[in-house]
Amino acid sequence: MKNAIVLGGGQGKGAIIVDTLIEKGYSVTNIGSSTHPDCENITVDWKDIDIPFVQKHCRFDHPIDFIFFNQNSSSLADHDFSLKTDTLQTWRLVKDWTQSNWLSCQLPFLLVHTLRDSIHADTKIGWMLSGYIKHTSKGNNKHPDYSSFKYFNYLQMKCFSEQNTFKTFGIYPDFNVDKSKNILYNTITQVLLDTDKHKEYYF
Repeated sequence: MKNAIVLGGGQGKGAIIVDTLIEKGYSVTNIGSSTHPDCENITVDWKDIDIPFVQKHCRFDHPIDFIFFNQNSSSLADHDFSLKTDTLQTWRLVKDWTQSNWLSCQLPFLLVHTLRDSIHADTKIGWMLSGYIKHTSKGNNKHPDYSSFKYFNYLQMKCFSEQNTFKTFGIYPDFNVDKSKNILYNTITQVLLDTDKHKEYYF
């Protein structure tokens, strides 16, 4: 049996990914604040997860064949850039922004390095990305930190692929598409079948 880890797989799009993996014969570990009834769950409060937690709870003594980062965090909106924002609120925004960057970007970086002994050449590691990473995308400035995090994850996906032998991929979903559940199911199914070292999927 193959083994998978999904961050943020307890509900929504993440649960669809977990369901697909289970159907395809994977044993799945879900790491997140919401649990999934059909897999092992490492339950976390996203506000509390830190480096010691990852080192203690996110090591495995078996190969990992699939990893997917579906967690999201965002703290800034366009109106936060108004200089009318008071000082204490600005300090809070900076603190929350730092936490969101940790969850969105640094946590995946740390986890991949932590799992290095369980990752092999055929392991597939993926990120849920966004069309907002394009500087020309309409509305990306409404949530500027979210857009920047997704772009960093795009870059980290490429860098991990270039510097290692395992496979990476990114998914760009259109959450306004009808029947997106079926489309995401088909996308993950295709990911599992593809043998490319690096690939990006759009729907």
